[in-house]
Order: sequence, then structure tokens, then C-alpha cells
Amino acid sequence: MPAGQRDAFAAEMQAAGVDWRLVVYGGALHAFHHPPVGQTVLPGVGYHPWHAQRAWQDIVALLPECLPVTE
Repeated sequence: MPAGQRDAFAAEMQAAGVDWRLVVYGGALHAFHHPPVGQTVLPGVGYHPWHAQRAWQDIVALLPECLPVTE
């Protein structure tokens, strides 16, 4: 995503007054979390295990904020 699009998204979220976050994994390519793309030769697509692990940890940490706890 070009920086201008990220900036526009951030401005829109701020203007809406919503709780939001944007995480950028530097150097990550499209589908960085999906191991089979490691064998692809498509430009801009590629698996990155460190970013995949970090993204998974971020998702797991975010879930309790988004999902109600039921017992």
C-alpha cells in the first residue's frame, strides 16, 4: 500500500474518532503469512516467517479486546 493511501486511511479513522491501529511489517510482501507462497515467483508476493510469527502474536493479543469472554 502506498504511503499516501496509509495516510488517507489514518486521517479517515482519526476523523471518525474510532479506536484503530495500523501495523506495518517492514519489508513484508503480500501473503507474507502463507508458507506456500515461498515457492512463488510472483513479484511482490512472498512468505516471511518472522513477520508471520509477529503478525500471529499481534492477532492473538488483539482478540481479547474484540471478542467477549463467555463462561
